Amino acid sequence: MQFKVTQSRYRPEKRRLEFTASGERNGCVFTVVTDVICMKEPTTPEHIHLVALARLMEIFRQRSASGH
Repeated sequence: MQFKVTQSRYRPEKRRLEFTASGERNGCVFTVVTDVICMKEPTTPEHIHLVALARLMEIFRQRSASGH
């Protein structure tokens, strides 16, 4: 999986990182808009990328409605 975080915003009052990521996985192009709980603000682009990677892996592990 290859992806790039195109937008992110940390909301300290909710302890959430909201982000948009676009990329490719198994030959399919995707764009995801989601959020994830973070105890403190990710301070570098690398930290944001790692948080996004963890969330994307969680999303792609879920079974789809088609059962795949």
